[in-house]
Amino acid sequence: CGFDPRRTFIFSDVNYMCTPFYVNMLKIAKTVTFNAARGIFGFSGESNIGQIGFPPTQAAPAFPDCFPHLFGTDKKSLRCLIPCAIDQDPYFRMTRDAAPRIGGYKPALVESRFFPALKGESGKMSASDPTSAIYVTDTAKQIKDKVNKYAFSGGQLTVEDHRRLGGNLDVDISWKWLNFFLEDDEALAKIGEEYSSGRMLSGEIKAELCACLTPIVVEHQAARAKVTEAHVDQFFSTAPRDFNSMFGDLPPGGPPQPVPGAAVSFQGSDT
Repeated sequence: CGFDPRRTFIFSDVNYMCTPFYVNMLKIAKTVTFNAARGIFGFSGESNIGQIGFPPTQAAPAFPDCFPHLFGTDKKSLRCLIPCAIDQDPYFRMTRDAAPRIGGYKPALVESRFFPALKGESGKMSASDPTSAIYVTDTAKQIKDKVNKYAFSGGQLTVEDHRRLGGNLDVDISWKWLNFFLEDDEALAKIGEEYSSGRMLSGEIKAELCACLTPIVVEHQAARAKVTEAHVDQFFSTAPRDFNSMFGDLPPGGPPQPVPGAAVSFQGSDT
């Protein structure tokens, strides 16, 4: 999958709440007044205390001492880079303001564009609405059916109008998704030119999207089928990592193979 459990830790706030994590949450909470939180997040008198109390939980992982099994307890010099969507920006602007006040470095952000729902920019992808997205569990037939039936089109109402006016790239979901998934820039530019000029029809650009998505999903499904619960346990494990293996080149040979039912250990994984 591209991630190595020797230097990767996946966690849930519910299941991972060690003392350093909680202490950082308290420190952050003390630096943010309710007036400031209301200005940042739009809280009102109707907001419940869970909503008001959550921002420090989101902010705390930006500081390395929350993860003593990865970095030890004295690595204050480490800095955090956070890839996120722009809707998470308020949380980490708050975090940047709090960081120097609790003795940490301000995290840096890499903010991605929003990925639009299949039905158009105005909707949202949802697990409760299978027609709003392409799932990584979908078959090739399901992908084709979803794209053809539900992908919002920037094409014109008639073929004649489409040939004359061309497709609208600003709203067409097939075009927007190809911008994310099609790696060949020259092919992407050609598709955009053909579609916007009217030489390519809506059904044809949808076919291009299906041809792009299907191999990606099939490859993912094959890789996913090889993952066992023991592999997952490695990534969620709080077993101590070797700090020197966290950065730079990893020793050859890969991580230790997980053993179902056995305790996870990363010691000696560099031999």
